[in-house]
Amino acid sequence: MIRERVIWKVFGKKLISYKKLDDGTIVGNGFLNPLVDRFRLITMFIAQAKFYKNYDLGRWRGKRVANTFAPPVGSRAMLRAMKNVLRGRILRHSRPIAMTFAVTYDCQCNCVHCSAGRHYRTDVPELTTEEAKNLIDESLNLGISVLAFTGGEPLLRKDIFDLIKYVDKKKAVPIIFTNGQFLTEENVNKLADAGLFCLYVSIDSPNPEEHNKLRGMPGLFDIALKGIRMAKEKGMFVGLSSYSTQSSIKEGRYKEIHNLAIELGLHNVMLFDGVPTGNMLKDTSELLKMEQHEEIRQYSEYVRENKIVPPLSAQSWQNSIESYLGGIGCLAAYIQYYVSAYGDVSPCDFTPISFGNIRDAPLKKIWKDMIHHKAYKHRSSFCRMQNEKFREIYINPIPDYATLPYTIDNLPNLDYRKEIIENNKNKL
Repeated sequence: MIRERVIWKVFGKKLISYKKLDDGTIVGNGFLNPLVDRFRLITMFIAQAKFYKNYDLGRWRGKRVANTFAPPVGSRAMLRAMKNVLRGRILRHSRPIAMTFAVTYDCQCNCVHCSAGRHYRTDVPELTTEEAKNLIDESLNLGISVLAFTGGEPLLRKDIFDLIKYVDKKKAVPIIFTNGQFLTEENVNKLADAGLFCLYVSIDSPNPEEHNKLRGMPGLFDIALKGIRMAKEKGMFVGLSSYSTQSSIKEGRYKEIHNLAIELGLHNVMLFDGVPTGNMLKDTSELLKMEQHEEIRQYSEYVRENKIVPPLSAQSWQNSIESYLGGIGCLAAYIQYYVSAYGDVSPCDFTPISFGNIRDAPLKKIWKDMIHHKAYKHRSSFCRMQNEKFREIYINPIPDYATLPYTIDNLPNLDYRKEIIENNKNKL
């Protein structure tokens, strides 16, 4: 399914136009597209300004919040993010805005679909408190303005509140993803006192029995919702984190989850694509079809245009033509990176490939090595982990018995796009 968006057309001539091809690649096919691409910063800021104008979710430290996965409007953290974006575009050298830090792989759930599956190790200790704080310092020095704590279950780590408090709130906003079991009144108060910006609770299904089954834990749904309501009463920003698969889209589950968030009065819904990774690394049977990406994009646009709260921050929208014009697309090793509980650095949460370990090399060096690798040297409009050619070169060779993340040293340094580019030329 090829989708085209014509932005400017005169006398039947396409001046500014974009096509999204079957593999997710976005290409410009209008007469003035080369000129527009040279001034991409302008289109990016126009698109971003339109979104930020639509939403006012409340105040955090006196600044307006329009997106709970981005710093508040006018905050020093937001200015840092804008500065990094500008430097990255002007100098053509990717600068990170966000880090996801898996502080532990301990977890009381047993999710079939766990993206952190196969990461747990007994032969290597997790980063100590001191090492974790050094990582935070290095990340802030690298320029991040969003720090997302995840796991496993991050609330199982005893020093998690200390790590959240340690983040310099003038430079970055701390976020946490949790399954919700440990959102007791005491822990919610500790999260608020530590200066947490937003709390995301994972909900796989709006049906309690189905959610509990997917998580391998009876009663978890009701416990999580109790914690959500408690955090809301405390005045915290709270969102849901979920995902879409071929099957769940046919059932309309993403709309039901969004409606649940509306009923709960939440501030955001993060809707990831069901990316084959972790426990399901080689299982691509539930990968979204292009028409399903488009269905979610349309719903996300509907929510956005009608200023419905909470907004739906969908990965399928993030990989759309509209998002591409806004300067987004695949975030991996572009404006984001992921660090494991043992210090391995990967392009994103879903990419089980290590480019180095912070115990062996400075984070800055690992970041540079990662963004200069042929697989990440370019801006991608679509999630690489859903790209058939990328998976053929970088994912399929990973042994089924290997602990993740798998070292890049055992994989080729190739540009997976070359064959794709030739195929796309024939389609235009």
